Amino acid sequence: MTRSRTSRPQPRHRQRGFTLVELLLATALIALIMAMAYGGFRASVRATHSGEQLIEESNRLRVVHEFIRTRIAQAMPLIIEDIDEEPVRFVGERDRLRFVAPLPGYLSFGGPYVQEFRIERGREGMDLVFAYAMLNGYEPGDLDAEPPVTLLENVGDLSLEYLGFEEDGEAVYWDSAWVEPGRMPLAVTMTLDFERDNGLDFPPLSTPLMVDSASTMQPQLRGSSSILSPVNRRLQNGDDRDRQ
Repeated sequence: MTRSRTSRPQPRHRQRGFTLVELLLATALIALIMAMAYGGFRASVRATHSGEQLIEESNRLRVVHEFIRTRIAQAMPLIIEDIDEEPVRFVGERDRLRFVAPLPGYLSFGGPYVQEFRIERGREGMDLVFAYAMLNGYEPGDLDAEPPVTLLENVGDLSLEYLGFEEDGEAVYWDSAWVEPGRMPLAVTMTLDFERDNGLDFPPLSTPLMVDSASTMQPQLRGSSSILSPVNRRLQNGDDRDRQ
């Protein structure tokens, strides 16, 4: 009778796992990688958003600049009101400008409108605003009946200058106030104290009026060619200005 051999259990290889320290190190490394990736993502989003804001503000400055230039250039020698039986066609101060001109179709119902550019206190500083009212039936105070349209916010200061001419037509001059409301100036210059951290600014605006300013002068001076030659020279050489 043979004795059966009992099989002895084979030794098993011990399976080694991760230690707690290794798990903590791996978790910290993954968190660090995710934090760096999230930071880069946020930086790219901020850069994209900042670029979009810069483009949007640049476009707004361009549109406002063109809007103001077109309105002033199209000023008409129509009477806004009478003060002491004297007609008022153009009101020009250092920080306020009022005149009559047409408006684009999306703002008007046709016909001439009394228009005014000025600065007034806004939420964060001085704002450049635009007010308008129909000339037909216009009464003093109509421009303040409705809230004005805010064109630019926090502009700092507004400076306007007007190109006028002597009655003899031999001399022209720039002044910060238009003292002859019964006639039209030859040109208007607008400067805004507008500076932004992004480097944008409002380019100085200088535009002649399309209307013949001599049409509102005394009859004996109308059509005088001596008025046009010095005016054209001043407009072509804008840096050489006669200031009072």
